[in-house]
Amino acid sequence: MASIEFIDDDIVTISRDNGTEWELYWGDPVHRFPTKDVPTTESVVAGKKKQKIGRLRVATHDREGNLVMGFISADVKLRPKSILRFSMIDVQQGDGMIIETPEGKVIFIDGGDNKLFARHAAARYAGSMKSKPQPVEAIIITHGDADHFEGLTEIKVSESDGRPGKALFIAPKRVFHNGMVKRPGKFADDKDRPDVAMFGATKTVGDQLYATELVDDPRSIAETERNEPFNGWCKALDHWDRRCLEVHGAPLNVRRLDHLSDPATAFDFLVEENISVELFGPIVEDVDGVPGVPFLRKPSDDAWLMTGIEAPPQKGSYSASHTINGHSINMRLRFGNVHFLLTGDMNQESMARTRTAIPGINFKSEILKAPHHGSADFDQAFLEQASPVVSLISSGDESVAKEHIHPRATLMAGLGKASRGMPAIIFNTELAAFFAYRGWSVDQEITAKQEAGYEGFERLNFGIIHIRTNGERVLAFTHSGKRGLNEAYRFDVDVDGKVTFASKVSKRAGPKI
Repeated sequence: MASIEFIDDDIVTISRDNGTEWELYWGDPVHRFPTKDVPTTESVVAGKKKQKIGRLRVATHDREGNLVMGFISADVKLRPKSILRFSMIDVQQGDGMIIETPEGKVIFIDGGDNKLFARHAAARYAGSMKSKPQPVEAIIITHGDADHFEGLTEIKVSESDGRPGKALFIAPKRVFHNGMVKRPGKFADDKDRPDVAMFGATKTVGDQLYATELVDDPRSIAETERNEPFNGWCKALDHWDRRCLEVHGAPLNVRRLDHLSDPATAFDFLVEENISVELFGPIVEDVDGVPGVPFLRKPSDDAWLMTGIEAPPQKGSYSASHTINGHSINMRLRFGNVHFLLTGDMNQESMARTRTAIPGINFKSEILKAPHHGSADFDQAFLEQASPVVSLISSGDESVAKEHIHPRATLMAGLGKASRGMPAIIFNTELAAFFAYRGWSVDQEITAKQEAGYEGFERLNFGIIHIRTNGERVLAFTHSGKRGLNEAYRFDVDVDGKVTFASKVSKRAGPKI
């Protein structure tokens, strides 16, 4: 019977039984078979004896969930326990991330608005079924924009997909969100709903308007008062609620988080692994005895957005979009000496507010999830206080309707300036994707309308970004369209946050078979 161990080298090549090669990375699981292919022959090369390299027989899965059988070199280092694995999935316009703890606990953070996140997760957790769903400790929705959660609804939809590797069954235990539920764009009488009515009840204190109808469970809002993505999401919550009772013996824990929430209680499942969470937002205020968040304003399109250091008070109109973005769940996860700062779609106004509203706040982090897909609406002082070593930007082409020129050139420059030192790493999911030209294509639906075909491309590699760490050592890498070619960096972080880069990652070639 094969035992499960984990790769302890940076990058390892496995020689597959079908004659091709595949790459494994630090922390990847392998089933190691008990027999070792020991060298039995010697050859003479240039008058010197050369011994054959020993081999280990292993099994694993590729990124599509397919079983891979083959050999790795016998000198590859293996470890009995995994490491923390963080993945930013290319969901085009939106966010979608997965955290796996060393003990195998799974956390989903957002999920885009299409099938890409569900497809990746279905391959990653191959073999899930209704009778054996994949446990998910928590689903965190940073805020209620569809490009952050509607793709998670596709996981429920995928259960009816009969094609191999496309269905994913999950059993989540917790769903955390910021408490804001978007209303439909129109009232029942078909009149347009103004931005200030987009989140339900409000109250004005002085000259500031607050959204005060923050809820723990979006299902508590009437269906007619939820927009379409939220209604689909609530059906998914009902579905997983029933499964949670069946699998875990308790109902799904659905609750909102803010900067006053006790992270040790919300994330108690991480304590035994020495992983801690700090909650920096959304920042709520007491509004006549109920928690509320201030409406944020549409920023001026002025030069200060390109610096973000000291912005003048916002004087634009109230904006529902900027309000729900700015009040994203903003959190820092710590494992050993390594910190991950996850910012959702925060903007300049909310980032500046975070810097000043929480006394003694420290959000310096080695890994920064750049806010709002690389928007120009950022706060440079916030980025500089974060002082990241690795910055991650989730953005990608999807459609003209969703084009926002992400990431902005000014944000890229700002991240470079804010980085802790050199080398500094800025990854972008769009730049990590790879396409291959497949020639002229004809689609009957398109030709019926356009009387012509189109140039066909195949997406050979999705722009996934990986961060792996044991709390001191960090491996940050992306894949390439060319096998064996990666952009990968390794560094160590000491207890004081000092970073030491390796000159290059270690690549172990596979044995000849």
